[in-house]
Amino acid sequence: MRSVVSISLLLGMLSSLGACAAISDDMRRAEQAYEAARYEDTLIWLRDLEDDAPSMDLEMRARYYYVRGMTEYRLGHRGDALHYLAVAREVAGDQGAGLSPEWRQIMDRTLTELTPRGMDHRPPDESGGEEVENGGTDEGTAGGEEPSDQG
Repeated sequence: MRSVVSISLLLGMLSSLGACAAISDDMRRAEQAYEAARYEDTLIWLRDLEDDAPSMDLEMRARYYYVRGMTEYRLGHRGDALHYLAVAREVAGDQGAGLSPEWRQIMDRTLTELTPRGMDHRPPDESGGEEVENGGTDEGTAGGEEPSDQG
């Protein structure tokens, strides 16, 4: 009887290790798709990982929410971007666990852009570009980056 219990425990541990490896591999694929600017593919990987996010270690969870937020932002889903980037900031904490200094800087700029102003609960400019000084729109910038002066 003891050997049956021991075998069951061993099989359970092995299957959980396999699940962790699969989550890590899927996250790596999502990050690679994001870095290659394949945002629709990234979103597919991230949606598949969504139920596993709470069980990820702190650094991976912060990366998950950052990549999810920036992917939503680049696809024009400003409300979702605000949500996921705010979660990423909370998960990463003051030390920015799991996020590179560059990612933290982009996240901060993008959150500043997306944070509602006044009495509105939606991110500013959710329906289309924001007017800028030259009369154009600010739609071409991504990730909180400054618009170029070309034109």
